[in-house]
Amino acid sequence: MERTLNIMVPVDFTPVSYKALEFLGLLMQKTPVNVHLVHVVQVNTAEWAGGTEESETLDRNEIRELDEKAARQFEALRQQVSFNFTTDILHGGLTTTLAKYADHHKIDLVLMGTEGADGWYERISGSEAQHVVRYTHVPVITVHQHASLTPIQNILWVADFEAEKQPQNSVDTIKALQQLFGAKLHLLQIVGKEDEAHISRIQAGMRRFAEELQLQNYELHLHRDYKVPAGVRNFNQATDMDLVLIGTHARKGFGHIFYGSVAETLVNHCIRPLLTYHLK
Repeated sequence: MERTLNIMVPVDFTPVSYKALEFLGLLMQKTPVNVHLVHVVQVNTAEWAGGTEESETLDRNEIRELDEKAARQFEALRQQVSFNFTTDILHGGLTTTLAKYADHHKIDLVLMGTEGADGWYERISGSEAQHVVRYTHVPVITVHQHASLTPIQNILWVADFEAEKQPQNSVDTIKALQQLFGAKLHLLQIVGKEDEAHISRIQAGMRRFAEELQLQNYELHLHRDYKVPAGVRNFNQATDMDLVLIGTHARKGFGHIFYGSVAETLVNHCIRPLLTYHLK
């Protein structure tokens, strides 16, 4: 019996949020899914007491109007698609509300469209999808508004294969996706000039990584570039991968500002669907 995936798709009823539904279609061709479409009416959590009647400082009429509008949009969407889904209209901060929902409903995978972000805004604030990746503990597939969606035949896994221990639940999800699509897995490590003297050791670490995780149908790749995000984009453009995988340390606050995250940079700029998962 096939396992049914529990998938959450945050929607704000814009074209970019519907981009995730295109990727959902690829998954639904391969496996049974329970689809949770979730819309968050963003309110100040300090003012939200669990309902419009309990919240004295919020405009109750405005909240009700937003709820009713979302309900109408969900109903209109239901008439346009050929699959069943459940809907939830939530209130609070976007990232924390979605993270709590994912935990409570035992979500296996989050699919989310993103417009991306650039420059200083990316560094300090970032895109909504970037924040969801940081706070949600289950794997998240982000689909950039300009991403090309193709049947998944080649999956690119980017990591420091010597340094990072991979969480078993994320490894299981990655293996399941590979098996569903019958895809080849490509392990990629970006190397710089300082790594040239250690290529043999790096390759040995990649082989050990694959053997320890009992990976099947895979290839190893080294790509020379000055930064990991640029290296991933350049490799991907040259090889046409269909899905990119990368772990994130999910740094928050000042740690995020000073150190950043390769995964979150790719969320904002990757030209292919990107699956991110927490390394801790």
